[in-house]
Amino acid sequence: VSGGGVYNYAPTAATTTAVEYYHAGFNHYFMTANPDEIAGLDGGAYGGVWQRTGQTFKVWTSGSGLADVCRFFQVYFAPKSSHFYTAIDYECMGLILNSFVWDYENDAFKVKLPSGGVCPAGSLPLYRLYNNGMSGAPNHRYTTSLAIRSQMIGQGWTPEDPNTLCVSI
Repeated sequence: VSGGGVYNYAPTAATTTAVEYYHAGFNHYFMTANPDEIAGLDGGAYGGVWQRTGQTFKVWTSGSGLADVCRFFQVYFAPKSSHFYTAIDYECMGLILNSFVWDYENDAFKVKLPSGGVCPAGSLPLYRLYNNGMSGAPNHRYTTSLAIRSQMIGQGWTPEDPNTLCVSI
């Protein structure tokens, strides 16, 4: 650059949209930020049984100060299957090292971690709820909506508030 100017470019964090799906036959929820999975599910993969709920939220794909979200899959309760996501280090490593039910698939996306239960500026809480095996298999739902969180608790789902993550606004 001519003119002797000093430019400070802060790297910007890239985001993408995670999409939530519902399988009425299993009474299970699933989310993905993977564009190929989204295209497949929207195109009728798996017999078209996974339908969008209308819920989405933004996650990071890169940037500093972010935590990787480990993605796990299980078929232990076949034919029902389920995915599980966590950015909590001990939870992720514990499942990778000690689980015979949950198989580590990949790091699905990135999030910020709350401090003292509060999400940092530029982010909002992503709540995790557990179905207590009510469908005959474990399943989790992840939502940024307090109304959906309350509705799920009313249906017997357990809030896992210590595992709340922070997603992009």
